[in-house]
Amino acid sequence: MPRKILVPIDLEHGERVNEVLRIAADFATADDTEVELLTVIQAGPVIVSQFLAENYESMASTKAEQELDALVAGMGAAADKVTTTVRFGGTYQEILAYAEKIGADLIVIGSHKPNVADYLLGSTAARVVRHAKCSVYVVR
Repeated sequence: MPRKILVPIDLEHGERVNEVLRIAADFATADDTEVELLTVIQAGPVIVSQFLAENYESMASTKAEQELDALVAGMGAAADKVTTTVRFGGTYQEILAYAEKIGADLIVIGSHKPNVADYLLGSTAARVVRHAKCSVYVVR
């Protein structure tokens, strides 16, 4: 059984968020299992950053934390085992770096229907599967 589960959440396109959370909660049946919800706010192009408010990262982080807290509240009994984190940067790179940092045994990540760019570049879930040093469960 995994002891530490990382659950990356896409707050912008989270069609499968409830399903991902349910599956993560199912994996977290042991009393000492910890679940970490992570969302990554992508860094925009440098040229765009000059037009953002000075406290953009703080505002975006606060909003994302509130959304993650609402998701945790909806998890019910499993909510006491869950912590949340917001990071900034490239999505799959941050997921992999954070999984390694916390020593995750399992990553539970949602997938979406691929579009043309995904076939050419690969989706975040596919990159996480290819490069993760722990097991990855992809929710389709």
